[in-house]
Amino acid sequence: MTFIDNNWKQYFEDFYEGLGTTYERFILHQYFEKIKEAYSIENVLEVPSFGMTGISGINSMWWSLHGPRATIVDDNAERIEQIKKVWKETGLKADLVLQNNSHTTLPFSDKSFDLSWNFAALHSVSDFQQFFAELIRVTKKVIFICAPNENNICRLIRYGLRGCELSKEHSTRLRTLPGIMSDLGWHIGEQGYFDVPPWPDIAMKKEDLLQKIGLCRFAKILESKEENRYSMLDYFNGKEPALEKRVLKWSFLEHSPQMLKKYWAHHRYFVFVPR
Repeated sequence: MTFIDNNWKQYFEDFYEGLGTTYERFILHQYFEKIKEAYSIENVLEVPSFGMTGISGINSMWWSLHGPRATIVDDNAERIEQIKKVWKETGLKADLVLQNNSHTTLPFSDKSFDLSWNFAALHSVSDFQQFFAELIRVTKKVIFICAPNENNICRLIRYGLRGCELSKEHSTRLRTLPGIMSDLGWHIGEQGYFDVPPWPDIAMKKEDLLQKIGLCRFAKILESKEENRYSMLDYFNGKEPALEKRVLKWSFLEHSPQMLKKYWAHHRYFVFVPR
């Protein structure tokens, strides 16, 4: 079990997600906007939806806010109920679907969605070939896949020797993806690295890191300051409309040279389209 698997409930008790998670969500929105304009997206499917720290199931809120209907698939009944509550708080709407398997069969008609996508969620997919065949079946226009950057230097250091093996396995699986999609009649329309903040990829809130290394008092001081509390829900429910501007002041590395992004970006992405 990963840190994310064990700690998702805490974010439904305290909506504070930390700067890193809030930042990557806003960067993700920029890619949504490009895809929406390029492919005239009217409805979207997010599957699997669980794969990152922070409040589960809210990555598709941007789509609902900007018009397209969002369908979200999760494999945990308790989490689905929590997701429904946070969506209700914003007034935005989505179709939430409980799927009790590895997502290799989906309960939707052929070509039901203009876009299918997921963010850092492929670790729960056991059979790439079958999953992406099913994803292609239900998708008309574009498939957008985001994954942790296996080249990130901090990720390799953080995992150590055991992590290098995990990273190697992840990297090997990810490298098979373009070939699998090509065999299924789709190709890469675009790919690259994104989520390139000035801080390292530590996979936890900075306050949690400080506590782990013994600086608990400093962590509490940081967390208690209102300006250091970041919640994407406050942006979507209108409580903090300036949150995007406040967070994206850190985005100056997003247009860095490709070589720097390859080893510092926290995530990479693929845009697949029919051949």
